[in-house]
Amino acid sequence: MTTTPREPLFCAHTDADGDPARCGCRHTAPERPADPEWAALELLVRLTPDLLGRDWPTRETLQGFAALLSAEDAFAGMSWHDARHAAAAILCDATNRGHPAGFLRGRADRALAGSDAITWDDPAATARAFTVTATLLVL
Repeated sequence: MTTTPREPLFCAHTDADGDPARCGCRHTAPERPADPEWAALELLVRLTPDLLGRDWPTRETLQGFAALLSAEDAFAGMSWHDARHAAAAILCDATNRGHPAGFLRGRADRALAGSDAITWDDPAATARAFTVTATLLVL
């Protein structure tokens, strides 16, 4: 799958150095994006400072990670509800857990079993997103 460059979904502002990831805006996701897969990948890259309260991982690292997830179609076919919640969980687990791959595999199991207190539109697609991410994290 080849990815064509797209405009950012959230903000076109930049800081003095031209870095859109550090513009200072409190980004919010669109209510119903036309492309939930792309919007979820944007969440991973653009919301990190807001969600985590720190500047790492770097924007470049997150862009590379998002490109890998895109190449593996991690969020393909997911509803916006599922994609945005999965993206937020992936971001938090990948950056805050001691063993994020194992935790994400557990999330996949819980999504499939319906035991994670979230009503997923498509538990199988959500589990796939978590499993794909877990696999990429150990490579």
